[in-house]
Amino acid sequence: MGKIIAAFAGVGKSYIGKNYKNVLDLESTYYKWLENGVAGMTEEERKGNKNRVLNPAWPQNYIDEILKQKDNYDIVLIQLSHPRLKNEQIFEYFDSHNIEYYVARPNLSGWEYIEERLRNRGNTEEFISQVKDNFTIFIDEFSKPKYKQIIIPDGKFLLDALKSENLI
Repeated sequence: MGKIIAAFAGVGKSYIGKNYKNVLDLESTYYKWLENGVAGMTEEERKGNKNRVLNPAWPQNYIDEILKQKDNYDIVLIQLSHPRLKNEQIFEYFDSHNIEYYVARPNLSGWEYIEERLRNRGNTEEFISQVKDNFTIFIDEFSKPKYKQIIIPDGKFLLDALKSENLI
């Protein structure tokens, strides 16, 4: 049975998912949003786009897929769950059903690295601004002892942290 790891934007989830057969990067975009208004856009261009239409099956469809896939992979990487992302039901579901998960987070001092990575991978300025506006709030929340944390050192990637924790 695999581990569920929720990680910040820009820490390298996609890289790990593409390079490790036993890891799935379960991108939430295709579960949260319908294709209306964003068909033909890349995954990164869709993030933060205001033309998206919420999928009425969200977030249960994403939760169901996470639980299904954790039986098929050693690690399932997912997005963070927080009221500001309008997906707090994900962690609420895990907590109420005693499903173990980890939060992989950078340090508060790591914003400059995250911002550079978001720009380099082609995210919109709107998305980068959203991540920046929430960065301190998320670091404060996900630094609380109630979360099993994987801390990503400044300038490092999720892969480095998972290796140092012997999770990959």
